[in-house]
Amino acid sequence: MSTRLSAALSDRELSSPAAPFTGPRTTTQELLSLLISQGPLSRSALADSLHVSRARITELSRELLEAGLILETQAAPQRRQGKGRPFVHLAIDASYGFCLGISVTDSRIHLILTDLSGAVQAERTVPTSVEPQEVVEIVQHSLTRLLDKASISRKRMLSIGLAISGFVDRERGVCLHSANLGWHDVPIAHLITWATGLPTVLENDANAAATSEKLFGLARETQNFTLITLGASIGCAHYIGGQLYRGSHGGAGEIAHSTVELEGQICLCGKRGCLDTVASRAALLEAADRGGLQVASVRELERAASNGDVQAQSILRHGSQVLGLVIANVVQSNEPELVLIADPSGFGQGLFLTNLRHTIENNILPRFLRTTRIEVHAVPDDFWARGAASIATHQFLSSYTSESTRHAEEGQ
Repeated sequence: MSTRLSAALSDRELSSPAAPFTGPRTTTQELLSLLISQGPLSRSALADSLHVSRARITELSRELLEAGLILETQAAPQRRQGKGRPFVHLAIDASYGFCLGISVTDSRIHLILTDLSGAVQAERTVPTSVEPQEVVEIVQHSLTRLLDKASISRKRMLSIGLAISGFVDRERGVCLHSANLGWHDVPIAHLITWATGLPTVLENDANAAATSEKLFGLARETQNFTLITLGASIGCAHYIGGQLYRGSHGGAGEIAHSTVELEGQICLCGKRGCLDTVASRAALLEAADRGGLQVASVRELERAASNGDVQAQSILRHGSQVLGLVIANVVQSNEPELVLIADPSGFGQGLFLTNLRHTIENNILPRFLRTTRIEVHAVPDDFWARGAASIATHQFLSSYTSESTRHAEEGQ
């Protein structure tokens, strides 16, 4: 690690990370949120949705068009007596700027460069240790390589999003505790901002993934949903009323450390019998190893189960049943419209996910069963890094201030 980077560990030298958006959003921010979540919309549709005058939308759209953040597109033609003219819609200009998404796990760093639509421009994966200083140096060097690869000027970078497993203080940009990384009170967002000169947003990886699903994925039109991630650890995040719910101190959704077996295995968090010790990918493979099964992935464990291996079947059934009961309790507590189960581990449509769905459906009240969709989807290898990029995109759009709004605030 460089001497200057070592010196940056002093609080006096740390740059501020991106300040999280709090409080009511301006009309401009609401407009951008609609365009990113619903796609191109007419000025009339925006005025109706935001309950403001068409003149106000015209004013804001003119400023945003001049700034280059939105553009006009032509929709399907309007038919009138055999003649038609195209509707003019407004849309986010995805090429306005770019965000870097970083996912840090215990074995690698995955970095992707995206535009404002979430489209990947370049990516890189680096096997590494999890020393914070090494992470910062890799980010610093990788950013330059990715920009060169995508032929993008550094001046067009907007922000950086960082997703990790564990408890984070998003406002201060500090990882409070990550059992998987072994980090405690690490000001990682400050360090990355110091090294790159770009505002950096830190978020729990499940929260970041949920934000990605809300902005660009299967939950775009859903106001209340729960995301469950089946990774090395079990992740969970909630959107309530269209907003990510973090809890009073950012710890909402930590079902991985729900106690499900009073005398169970010791968890990385120090407790016994956490859900993570029973149903996570790591726990399933450890159970297989203890039983003498020669499998290196959950895909191989599923294959053994489908070939009639009773022990593999027992491990998958037990893990999925325990997880299913926890999710059923979440459904009855929050009553989401959608439970979205993301599979980055490769379970496929095997015994684990089949039994998981049955367990959830058999253990929620019938009225919840009628109103709650349960969807499972396999996700690509860049799932976590995409989530990280999405929180950077969300931060930029949520905090963008138009000229008229700035003038109004200055005049107060």
